[in-house]
Order: sequence, then C-alpha cells, then structure tokens
Amino acid sequence: MRWRAGFGIALLLLAGCGSRDMRMMAADTETFDVAEPPAATPGAQIAYSYAVTYRFDRRTVAAVQGQQLALCRTLGPARCLVLRSTLNTTGPDDHAATDEAVLMIDARTAEALTRRFDAIAAGGGAQRAVREVTAEDVTRQVIDAEASVRAKEALAERLLTIIRSGNGRVGELVQAERAYATTQQELEAARATRAALAQRVAMSRLTITYAFNDMPDGDSPIAWSIANAGDTLSSSVAALLTFLIAALPWVVIGVPLLLGLRRLGRRRGWRLPWRRKVPVDGV
Repeated sequence: MRWRAGFGIALLLLAGCGSRDMRMMAADTETFDVAEPPAATPGAQIAYSYAVTYRFDRRTVAAVQGQQLALCRTLGPARCLVLRSTLNTTGPDDHAATDEAVLMIDARTAEALTRRFDAIAAGGGAQRAVREVTAEDVTRQVIDAEASVRAKEALAERLLTIIRSGNGRVGELVQAERAYATTQQELEAARATRAALAQRVAMSRLTITYAFNDMPDGDSPIAWSIANAGDTLSSSVAALLTFLIAALPWVVIGVPLLLGLRRLGRRRGWRLPWRRKVPVDGV
C-alpha cells in the first residue's frame, strides 16, 4: 500500500510538471546610446548586445573588416566567434555599398574588444557613426529554468526508485517507466533552455555595419540617385525587354487577325458606330 501511495504521488507530480509550462516571462529591454553599458543589479542576469556602424569615404572596407575578423578569430571561439559576414566588391562606378559582420563576443571583455575594433576602423580611415548597447534582463527566465530543472530531476529520481524496487503490478511498473521516459525528455529540454540562457549572458552579440559612400554629399538623396543612375537605367531597360518578350506572341497573332477583320468589314460594308452617318431631317 505504501508503494502504491508513493507511486500515485509521483504520477501526480509528473502531471503537474508536464502540464505546467516554464512560464518564461518576457524581460524588459532597454536601449542605451552611451559609451558604457549600465551597471547591473548584483545577482541580476543581463544579456547585452552591441551595434556599431562605421562610415567610409574610401575603398578600405575590405581591409578594415579583414583585420577585425582576423582579430576575432585569433581570440578563439570561446572569446569571439564570427557568425556571419558580407563583403560587396565595389567597382569603379560604384559609389555606395553596405556590408555587415555579426559576432558573438565574451561579455566580460566586450567593451575592450569594441574599442580595439574602433581603433582598427580609425586606422583604415573610417568614422564611427553609431554605437548602441542593448541590455535585456533575463533573471526571471534563468530562475524559472533552474527551478524547472531541479523539479524534474527530483521527479525523475523518485520514479527511478519506484522502477528499481520492482514492487507492484506489471501495468503499474510499465506506467512508471513511461512516466520516467517523459520526465527525462522534459528534463533535457529544461537543461537546454538553462544552457541557452547562460550562453546569452556569457556571450554578447555584436553587429558591425560598414557603410561606404564616396560621393561628395553622401547623405543627399540627389547625390544618391545620381550614383545609382546606372543601376536604375539597367533595371528600366530590363523591365522593358521583359514586357516586349511577353507581348511578342500576342502581336504575332493579333495583328494578322485585326487585318483580316478589317478586310472582311470593308467587303461587307461594316462601319464603326462613330463613323456611321447620322441622317438629318430633310436631307
């Protein structure tokens, strides 16, 4: 009887844990355009992300991006990891281009590393136009994830003890084994969530934008239009050619058909409504 009572309590606990979601509450996100990120409350779990934009008026984007990515790879994936990078090869007629690099950097050394990136960009003739730091408080998510892991570990241990005892009916033991398997799956999911949150806190996302524009007045819409006039003309010509190719079969069929109808109308005396003579009284 004691075994059955313990088994029943374990199943009730399983039902409660299975039906209850982890309730990850959305944390408040604050954006700061400052030189340093805001100080966090002791014990708080803060996930930082950075966004930097460099402006170039010379074709040195490739050199600057190459040096920055090389520095990142030298530090190793535990301190800096390149997630994605793009680099457009500009020709002599191209006056504007935008490239990007996305990195994951060690949150503890993020400020020092971004300053080194700034120095590399300045050495390549670039100016830092935008710097943004975003802080997201994930403390509640971390607490919920940790509590979920502990609860499922305790439930899995109790179910495993019941299974190892071998007492009770075969059907009850099978039910306990199924409950244990389900609990193990939920435990792995909870551990994965906890690990992902820990990774967000330990590593910060850094998005670098490289904006190249060598026009004298790069911010002017007119200058931008002139710089991209060639691309606009090419797109217009391509659209016109597409229309002509699509309309060609209809022209080949329609023109002979219209000519034939016109000849037939002349033979039979057909006239268009607006070309018919309207009789006048007395005439």
